[in-house]
Amino acid sequence: MRGLLLTSVFAGSLVITAAANVPLSFVLRHSGLAQNGVQWQQARGTIWHGQVTGMYVHGDAVGAVEGDFSFLRIVKGQPGHLLRWSGPYGHGSALAGVGANSLRIRNGQAAITFDVARISAVFPAQEVSSRLSNVAMDMDRDGCRTASGNVATDALASISAAYGAKWPELTGGLSCEQGKLFISVEGKASDGTQISAKTSLEGGGQLELQNVPDNQTNALLLAGFTNEAGRYVYTQKSPNGETSQ
Repeated sequence: MRGLLLTSVFAGSLVITAAANVPLSFVLRHSGLAQNGVQWQQARGTIWHGQVTGMYVHGDAVGAVEGDFSFLRIVKGQPGHLLRWSGPYGHGSALAGVGANSLRIRNGQAAITFDVARISAVFPAQEVSSRLSNVAMDMDRDGCRTASGNVATDALASISAAYGAKWPELTGGLSCEQGKLFISVEGKASDGTQISAKTSLEGGGQLELQNVPDNQTNALLLAGFTNEAGRYVYTQKSPNGETSQ
């Protein structure tokens, strides 16, 4: 019995060691990330310890990701990799499990800063920020399967002065719809304006305002909002021409 136990432990160690030496580039090619709009210039190292540089998500440069594997995390029922991201728009971290045609994210968090004009040219150019926490996500070759997490952004609070308003920070969460990752946030301004926004990772989105004071409506119409029975709606199409609903 003791000999069988030692043999099993030894065999298990060999399997773990062999898996840990699998090139990171090989794992990424079979992870399904490319089918979800993620590209990279170089992947160095193994799944035990590696780095991916020159990453792009749907054409946007996002920087580099470094990862370390711990078998102890697996024992605890967590994804085995700790990923750390840094790039031109911010930084973040998450636990991740990369399998055959799948990606599992847990305990994700990020701080992102960007020029709001990237969302739409109608918004005045200025830096805004978003924060994500408690992010959990499952993806495969067909796209986003499940997603949850907390989102907060000051994007509209920063630009509202251009429309004679004072909009609040918006909060919300993540979801998956038809294989796509969506962010939905909402809030209520002190003047009674109700705000809701929904956007996809691919760029399509919609911003809706209700109970807008009369002194703000003309500025919204000039900025490209449409008046739909008292709801002021701005729609942003994704590169493929789709909008979020």
